[in-house]
Amino acid sequence: MDFTQTLVIAVKLFAIMDPFSIIPYILAMYEEFSQSDPKVTWKFLVNKIEIAVIVLLLLFSVLGKPMLDFLGLKPSSLEIGGGIILVYLGIDTMGGFQQLRFASRSITEAVVTPIATPLIVGPGTMTALVTLSVSFNAFYLIVGSLISALLVYVVLMMGPLLIKALGRTGTMAAGRFTAIIIAAFGVQLILEGISQINLS
Repeated sequence: MDFTQTLVIAVKLFAIMDPFSIIPYILAMYEEFSQSDPKVTWKFLVNKIEIAVIVLLLLFSVLGKPMLDFLGLKPSSLEIGGGIILVYLGIDTMGGFQQLRFASRSITEAVVTPIATPLIVGPGTMTALVTLSVSFNAFYLIVGSLISALLVYVVLMMGPLLIKALGRTGTMAAGRFTAIIIAAFGVQLILEGISQINLS
């Protein structure tokens, strides 16, 4: 097993999922639901989110390549299209998710939508997994996905402490930094896709 490959996958996925930037959003939602339901604790909320995140990551890790083959899409087309999505997602993250407006009536709904998807495992993560499936087999994607999911879990569990240490503004600033990584990864995909196009 090549740990370098799994580490590359894990780091890319973690940067795209960008848990730092959504901690203030989750904290605000937690404060709202915990007032009406005392049983809702931060650990309870994060555990529910993590389960949904793992299921989504594994789903796209396994079905990414078969989906690509079934649809008859060329890797270069997917890389260019996925790169554009990632660049847009990076810009949107820098703006504080200005395009996302959701209202969840229950904690169960909130865990799946909007927290698990699209805030964590959104279009960018799904596109990255499908694109990475071109270069890596499903085993590396699964292991890399699990490592990135673990990193997301650790960050979310430390959410309240990060808020206290960095403040809401500092936590959001950390998320903005990873937004640059997301956009850079998107540009890289676009360039790689263009380089594979046969113009002859």
